[in-house]
Amino acid sequence: MPLKLLTWNIQAAIGTARFSDYLTRAHRQVFHTPAKADTLETIAETLREADLVCLQEVDLGGRRAGYRCQANAIAARSGHDHLAIQENRVIRGISRHGNAILSRFPLSDVRDLKLPGRVPGRGCLIATVEAETRFDVACVHLSLGRRDQALQLDFLSRHLPRNGRWVVMGDFNCSLHASPAEAFLEKMQAHSDRQPEPTYPSWRPLRDYDHILTGPALALGQYQPGPEICSDHLNVSAEMELA
Repeated sequence: MPLKLLTWNIQAAIGTARFSDYLTRAHRQVFHTPAKADTLETIAETLREADLVCLQEVDLGGRRAGYRCQANAIAARSGHDHLAIQENRVIRGISRHGNAILSRFPLSDVRDLKLPGRVPGRGCLIATVEAETRFDVACVHLSLGRRDQALQLDFLSRHLPRNGRWVVMGDFNCSLHASPAEAFLEKMQAHSDRQPEPTYPSWRPLRDYDHILTGPALALGQYQPGPEICSDHLNVSAEMELA
C-alpha cells in the first residue's frame, strides 16, 4: 500500500482566510483565542488519514498558543503515535516557532538542523522513518530571499541519504521553477515533471510555495493541494510508493 503524505504551514492556527484577516486577526499573533482550538481540531481531522505529516509554523508553547504545544495537541487528536519537533525561533513572552513531523511509523535518528541565512530562525528537521522500507524525511521552512533559499537547499542536500530514499516536505517560499529549487532537484537527480500546484494565499492560490519532493528511489502519485482553509497556506498531499 502506498504511504499517504501531507505537508502544511499551519500559521500557528491563526486561521487567516482572507487578506483582510492579516489586520483583523493580527491580535492572534500575540494572544491565544478560543477559535484556535477549533482550527487545531480541523487541522487534526484533516491529518487523520495521512501516514506521515510535516508541519511548519507550529507554536510549541508560547503565549499565543495558550502555553501549550500545538504539535502535541494535533498529534493527540489525529492519532499519530510518533512525533518529532524542532524549535527555531523564540519571541519571549509571545511565541515559540517550530516545525514538526507526525508519523504512524517509528522515527529514529532525529536531527535538528539550523539552516544558514542572513536572518536566523529557519530550520530543517530530519528523521529516519522506520517503515517496511526505511527512508529519511525532511521537514523544511525556507527563508524568503532567493540567495538564502539557495544556501539552505544546498545545505539540505548534504544531509540527505545518497541511496535516493528520501522525501522533503515543507514551505519553500518559492516555486519549483525558481532557481534554488531547480538547482536542488538537479543536484539530487530528482527532476520533477509535474506542474506546480499553487498553495498561497489559500483563499486565492497564485504561488506554489509548498512542496513534496522525493529522491530518485521513490515515486509520488495523487499529488494535490487540499481544500481546507485553516491557514494562509493550503496543505499538499500525495501518495508515495515504497520499493
